[in-house]
Amino acid sequence: MSDPKKLMEYFREYYYKNHLGIPDMLFQREIGFIPFNGTMIRHKKFNGQAEIEKFVQHTAPRHLYYSSSYYRFPDQHKMLEKEWLGAELIFDLDADHIEGADKMTYMEILSEVKKHTMRLLEILMDDFGFDDKNIRLYFSGGRGYHVHVESDRIYSMDSDSRREIGDYIKVEGLNIEDLKMLDDSHFQYGMLKKLNNYISNFFKEPDEDYIKNVFGKSSGNYMKYLQKFYNGEKIIDFLARDTGNKFRLLVKQNKSNEKTSIDYDRIMLSRLLNDFNSTAMAEIDEPVTTDIHRLIRFPFSLHGKTGLMVKPVAINDLGKFDPLTEAIPVIFMDKETKINLNINKFSIKMNNENFNLQEGENTVPLYVAIFASAINVAEFI
Repeated sequence: MSDPKKLMEYFREYYYKNHLGIPDMLFQREIGFIPFNGTMIRHKKFNGQAEIEKFVQHTAPRHLYYSSSYYRFPDQHKMLEKEWLGAELIFDLDADHIEGADKMTYMEILSEVKKHTMRLLEILMDDFGFDDKNIRLYFSGGRGYHVHVESDRIYSMDSDSRREIGDYIKVEGLNIEDLKMLDDSHFQYGMLKKLNNYISNFFKEPDEDYIKNVFGKSSGNYMKYLQKFYNGEKIIDFLARDTGNKFRLLVKQNKSNEKTSIDYDRIMLSRLLNDFNSTAMAEIDEPVTTDIHRLIRFPFSLHGKTGLMVKPVAINDLGKFDPLTEAIPVIFMDKETKINLNINKFSIKMNNENFNLQEGENTVPLYVAIFASAINVAEFI
């Protein structure tokens, strides 16, 4: 393991030369931090920017946090004695819950998590009606993004209400047995409208290769089945409609007992539902969302496992945002230093430049050295 003393010195230099992003009502927020040698220390209170910046300059924490909650007495050690006043709605999107992330490079992880973050923002604005002025977006400094919703509509919500929002965002609980019993009106709004559109668009131009993958040798029979009639119109036209509950076909089959040897509707709609879930859901860390006492990373603090900044990102800029360029502190840009790489090889693209390091001594820009040291693959010489 690399010696953290040098890394701590660079963190201290950063905090002397840069300002933190101060959240509103700082004096009502609990502050926590993890030092370079030690475990989490929390239940601290600061009254203003100058006070907390002096503290981090002296302490040079490896990680710095503040509460998403507002308290009357944030420095009390027992939660009841803090007197909870409300909390922002927080979403943490990270690689921990992304399928296949263990086989991805760091750059691939950042790209995949960004997709889920963009889905989340779309859901928050389109389905829940939050304006972009109510939403703050941050690169976490690590492997993903944090999204804060600040609105009178959510401050007083309890954990159960926040869990329902999380379930909606993760598209949990949608199953064909429940869906087939819903009225058409349910499919006019929100996630069910998106599901309806997803199915409609598929049947407007059916993908024959997809259908063959689902039904195999029976795919021709399925295509013929789609030309049959349901309530006066062809089944394929009914499925391609922009309105209505497509899952009613399952009720029709149950009532009429007209099931074919293959239950075409059930198989196809189940597959499309599963595909929709995987493309519409945002993979969030739900315990973070439900926790009304959560600590979240401080804006413009450094992430102790990368040396990158917790960087605010404009929602409209997320698509082109490159963390491995834009979250590098400027003070680490113009210096070079030597490191000893303690693994066979290491590759990273930072500041639009590819670095392919070999085991042993390497001369690299300071920001690469800090990153490699922070993730524990190198040490300063």
